[in-house]
Amino acid sequence: MPIFQDLKQYVRSENANDRYNAIEKLVKNSQSWQGNLLIWQIMSLIPTQEEKSKLASSLSLPSTPSSEWAIISYLLLKETNASVLSSCIMALANSKISSFSHRIKNLLEKHTQVDEILYAIYHYIEQTSDERFISAFENSFHDKLPDYILSKGFNTFLSLGYSSIKANKIAISILENERNLILKSNSAISALLYLGFSLKIDELNSILNKLINTKLIRVSQLIYNQISYYQSENFNQKSAKDFIYNNANNILPNFTGFNCFNKEILAKSLQEILVTETNFENLLKILCVILKLKDPILINILAQDPKIGLINVEKLQPSVCKIWGLFKPYASEIFNESITNPENFNIWHKLSNDLNFTFLNYDNFFLTKKTKDWQNLFEKNCDIDLLLAQVFALGNINTDKYNLQNYILHEKIVLSNIKMFHKKNGDIKLSTYDRWVDKIYSATIGGSYSTYFMNELYKTIPFSGTSWAFTAIALSAPKLDLHTISLAIQSELETIRNTLISGNMEKDEYILEVTSRFQSILVGANQFRVPITQKTLETLKDISNLIQSILDNTSQQTEEENDSDSSDWNGNYYSDRPIMRWGAILQVCLNSNLSGEEKDFYEKFIREGLRVAPHVEKRWIVRALVKLDSDDAIKAILYQALQHIDIDFVEHTIVELLKSKHPRAHQALIRLISKPSISDEIKIKIINEIPLVNPEEILQEFKTLQFMRLNEKVDTALQYAIKKIIELIPPQNDNSIKNDQKISSQDIDLVIKSFIPNSTTLSIDSKSALRTAEMILIQSKEWGNEAVDLSPIVNMHCKAVELTMRDTFEAYTDSIIRKGELSKRLDSIGYGKGIVEKMTAFEEYIANLPTIRTIPYFSKFKLRKMLRAICLYRPGKRFTLDGPKAFALLLLVASRQECQFQLNKIISLNFSDDIELFEFIKLVHSLQDSRNRAVHEGLTWEARDEIETMRHQAYKIISTCLTIGRNLEAQTQ
Repeated sequence: MPIFQDLKQYVRSENANDRYNAIEKLVKNSQSWQGNLLIWQIMSLIPTQEEKSKLASSLSLPSTPSSEWAIISYLLLKETNASVLSSCIMALANSKISSFSHRIKNLLEKHTQVDEILYAIYHYIEQTSDERFISAFENSFHDKLPDYILSKGFNTFLSLGYSSIKANKIAISILENERNLILKSNSAISALLYLGFSLKIDELNSILNKLINTKLIRVSQLIYNQISYYQSENFNQKSAKDFIYNNANNILPNFTGFNCFNKEILAKSLQEILVTETNFENLLKILCVILKLKDPILINILAQDPKIGLINVEKLQPSVCKIWGLFKPYASEIFNESITNPENFNIWHKLSNDLNFTFLNYDNFFLTKKTKDWQNLFEKNCDIDLLLAQVFALGNINTDKYNLQNYILHEKIVLSNIKMFHKKNGDIKLSTYDRWVDKIYSATIGGSYSTYFMNELYKTIPFSGTSWAFTAIALSAPKLDLHTISLAIQSELETIRNTLISGNMEKDEYILEVTSRFQSILVGANQFRVPITQKTLETLKDISNLIQSILDNTSQQTEEENDSDSSDWNGNYYSDRPIMRWGAILQVCLNSNLSGEEKDFYEKFIREGLRVAPHVEKRWIVRALVKLDSDDAIKAILYQALQHIDIDFVEHTIVELLKSKHPRAHQALIRLISKPSISDEIKIKIINEIPLVNPEEILQEFKTLQFMRLNEKVDTALQYAIKKIIELIPPQNDNSIKNDQKISSQDIDLVIKSFIPNSTTLSIDSKSALRTAEMILIQSKEWGNEAVDLSPIVNMHCKAVELTMRDTFEAYTDSIIRKGELSKRLDSIGYGKGIVEKMTAFEEYIANLPTIRTIPYFSKFKLRKMLRAICLYRPGKRFTLDGPKAFALLLLVASRQECQFQLNKIISLNFSDDIELFEFIKLVHSLQDSRNRAVHEGLTWEARDEIETMRHQAYKIISTCLTIGRNLEAQTQ
């Protein structure tokens, strides 16, 4: 099924853009149960903030509760990230859903300083024309806002039909500074259009006559042309009628000149039109335009009209009601009274479900004189729309503002209604039942319901075998205890097993069903600290073993499946077993009573998972490995998770590693502070939160980092951390004799910087190696002709080269090897099956490339050995390139712009041409050969020239790597 391919793309892709594309496709398919389940599986896989934002912004919400509703409700309730919240608001705005308006109003009051959220809320108000926001909106509007938000603000005032004294002053101020409109051109145009609506004619003319900016003069001419006719008639009743008709016939009315009219004249003109107009289509257009204008006096006149008003709403044509419901005049008492009248329920709420959730609130259902009428209406009709409105209203309040005892009574009333509906509709079709279950749970996700309510709801309508609600409940709140969830899995297990055996569900679908449930348990337990009983853990263990047994017995090992299996270097094959892996993750993360043998057993599955599991799933695997905190578990994280192309995954791994007590984890974390690819936020988090298990060692490492010239914020955090650690360490007497002529590390850093201008981006390990080499070199100048081996100088320069090449290229070379892209191409030229003739032809072609053929002792043997290893690679064992020459050979094979064997442009290094790449390869090859000879044979004082040559080669290679590294990061982003 294509939808499962989209999920596969999401969980396996190491590239963020590919994951975003997969999310977008999954959202479009969300109408199926698989789509809903997959979207919620994404939510449970610890998505990054960017992925949550992409998910929210891709949603198109229907007017009735759905899984899309539940996602937005959940994110608005739980998230604090500005990007995620703004994406949710934009999705609601674009879908024109008003049901969550009270939550958005709360956000507006809390986040007036966050531009991203402010813009999204202004857009929401503009799209929904919800005048209930006017007070909060005007309070948040000021002249210090960025140009694009000011522009959006003026447009929003227009959409609300609201003339604000504060906004008028800001708009006039912008236009008075029109000579400086380079930065505020958009807001100036919007301000001018807004003033055309909000000012009296004299005020407007005084503004228009002062304009000198060409662009603004053109806009002002359009405004003047629109109101010149009304002005020539002195804004009398005839021109007022023309104003109404002109805007009614415009697709996008802008109401220019509205405040130039006397309101009494406009009111009389509208009354005359309603009496004299005989064309019903024209009346509908006038209804639309006045409702868009939002003027309360004019709307009140419309509401009392016998043909298109609300006095006898039951006699109106559906088209009239639809227009009233579409534009929602929130401030009209007549409209509010009509729409909250139980007798009019079928008239209004069959037209638009959004009206239910916008106007029928908790007070209306449970705390007014109409409460009994609403309950009688439900008992009479057992209407699903009315039931959903009650459920949504119940969970959509702040329980702190209400009497909790009364609230529980109202929960019982709603539960009774759910049971009544369920009993009456017990014989409905299964597909219809699934839809109704989904709607009920959609309305509850992210709500303020009690545990009692959710457990009673589950007893009445358990999750169906295909419901996404299982995962959603665990994500949104700890409303169901884990024991109940375990029983739910057990009750469904027999049905799912029979489905699998009968062939109605594919293996991938089946695994998706089970693993998503396991994830929901882990998310719920982790996020809300729900205590897990030993009985529940045993149940989960039995379930995972049983399911894996079913899969093992029903899976037919085809040739295709064998090819996708993993093997170690001894040729031993094993199958990827996601059920067992998730079972192991659950036990390690939730079970605090595991024996040593159990930990070893589970660690085997989890460590292998770091190699073979889908990419996104590895986020949970890292958490489980840190929980184990053994030598092998930490090594697996350091070698595989931290050396990864996806920086989001790397930063997630860093956050998890901060919980480790292992010394190797702490050393690795400190080293990461010097990495330019890690964000400053994460670096500061490492400095502030690294466990002080060995404070003396960490203090020394932090002091070394002081010389790295880090970002100002990071450096400040580092200084504060050093001061804090010094206070923890008891003072010691230092009796050591200090050298009067101490070599300054700052002087050495200046030497390094003279060779590498952007040396600040070097990792701490690379810089440490270069410092050591330079320190020995400086000291060796005083030794004279003594018989001293100086090869350590060259060795340390070459070590810096290897570390820099590893930092620059390893994530990208590992990525292409893991994906198998390079292996497939190598297989086609003989390396898979060891076809000597084909391999020899390729190696001769490489060895005779320009510049490469001038490399002394170019080893085709090493080239073949490496390419054979890559082609035969399986993810059962870690694969790494050994030294600078290995990296150079792989880049030579995979980075050329032209290749007769179709191996070009697998990695793009942005060299100007292949000759420049070949010169870089030759330089690396030459340096390692020279280094190997120097280390094995030694270097004496007489070989200073050779040392200097190799030193310059090393610095040139490092500088080139740093330049390439910036290009590779830019491509990935």
